[in-house]
Amino acid sequence: METAVPVDQRPATQLKELREAQLYSWAVLETQAYLKRLGILFLGSFALLGGPIAYQTFDPLKQTAEFFLSAAVGAGFVVSLAVLRIYLGWSYVGDRLLSAAVAYEETGWYDGQTFVKPPEVLTRDRLLGTYEVKPALSRLKTTLLGTGGVLLLSGSLLFGIIASSADADGVYGRGAARVPRRVSNEGIIYSKNVKSLQDLRDDDTAAAEEAEAQGGVPGYCGDRFYRAFAGGSMCAKFDSRPAQ
Repeated sequence: METAVPVDQRPATQLKELREAQLYSWAVLETQAYLKRLGILFLGSFALLGGPIAYQTFDPLKQTAEFFLSAAVGAGFVVSLAVLRIYLGWSYVGDRLLSAAVAYEETGWYDGQTFVKPPEVLTRDRLLGTYEVKPALSRLKTTLLGTGGVLLLSGSLLFGIIASSADADGVYGRGAARVPRRVSNEGIIYSKNVKSLQDLRDDDTAAAEEAEAQGGVPGYCGDRFYRAFAGGSMCAKFDSRPAQ
């Protein structure tokens, strides 16, 4: 009855291949094994992809929450892509199982044909689609909704932290100013209580407060424009130094 359709293009055969495939078989694993695979993928992506990328922006010792949130967003995105790929594969085979007619290529040379399933084949395929494919798709949809929600929450928290704590140039993390500052026509002022560089010449207390605010780092190192204007070659050694 299905002899006209090549074996590898029959929906029932394609379903069998999904069950045996390394990635696609996750959809029909026991719940504990399924969650374990997702967890391993998340941790692996966190360690090999999300973590190293987040490290380029956030110092895990100084900005621990930001580092872990950023890395988790990256790892969660990888997990979501993997689940989406599995979902698309099962959805494709499910549609072929539930359909009364399936397209196939007779010889593989783009000679498309359509096979109309006889009643007994259609009944078998629809049983497979209803009782095996649909539950798998339901699980994958739930997973996608869950990972999407976690990504949205983590991304929102990270964005909120960055938006509320960015430096005067809107930069946060590595490369941002070491301490809050403002830039005047006279230069860079770090202390919130110093209004003008003139104050530093006339007030020893203001000068001491400004020096403390700079944390032992040359003032021009805290602004990208002045840093570039001054050459900035001496600033590199201060970039990884803990703030004082």
